[in-house]
Amino acid sequence: MELETLFTQVEEIIEKMQDNEISLEESFSLYESGMKALKKCNDKIDTVEKKLLKMNAQGELEEF
Repeated sequence: MELETLFTQVEEIIEKMQDNEISLEESFSLYESGMKALKKCNDKIDTVEKKLLKMNAQGELEEF
């Protein structure tokens, strides 16, 4: 799943959680879904960061 899609999901979850009519059970379920989506975002960002750290002075990825 694309990072942008995950961010959109998180934004939608936040909007739903801000609804005054939401039940406590649904709020907990949305929270859990949001945390899972944020973990996926973090994992994807970590992967990109590690690739950037592997780049050499010429801007090419080094093979390890």
